[in-house]
Amino acid sequence: MTERWKTRKSLILRAKDPDDSQAWEEFVQYYQRFIFHVLHRMNVSSADFDDLVQNVLLKLWKSIAGYDSTKARFRTWLGVVVRNAVYDQFTETKRQRALLEQEIESLRMLEQQPASEIEQLVEEEWADYVTSIALRRIEKLFSAESVQSFTMSLDGTSAQEIAEALNLTVDSVYTLKSRVKARFIKEIKAVIDELEG
Repeated sequence: MTERWKTRKSLILRAKDPDDSQAWEEFVQYYQRFIFHVLHRMNVSSADFDDLVQNVLLKLWKSIAGYDSTKARFRTWLGVVVRNAVYDQFTETKRQRALLEQEIESLRMLEQQPASEIEQLVEEEWADYVTSIALRRIEKLFSAESVQSFTMSLDGTSAQEIAEALNLTVDSVYTLKSRVKARFIKEIKAVIDELEG
């Protein structure tokens, strides 16, 4: 075994020690050029090149302690790390581009929507939001069947159908609905006052 080979092998062993910063710097100097060549051959764009080199070196630094020379030659292991770093970078770039395209499409759609439609959408969402808060509050004040009678009536269910579904009389449904509705109106006003000040 030549002295040069022993030096390289010992450098890899030393680089496994996270506290040996000098060994890591030597390792980077020794293998960085190889990484450059591999990335060029993989057609990495110049815009991504520096970031990718840094990502590869970071992955190497994190994983070199796990390198086992009995399982793979160093260059094989190094190649796998480089390939995985490139793959991860391309995947992330693709994901970011997809998100950007999605945002651009959303912006285009927003620009095409008339202001009146957006105002209507805001009004509808605001009404739903206020209603959901008021409903949560009255759920704490009334029995489950009282609240259910009221919410079913909001959905357009007839008193007869509610009575059958909840095993109540029609008169009971009207009474329960009326009590809950009166309190619901008060809660809606209170929520609007709180939110709109």
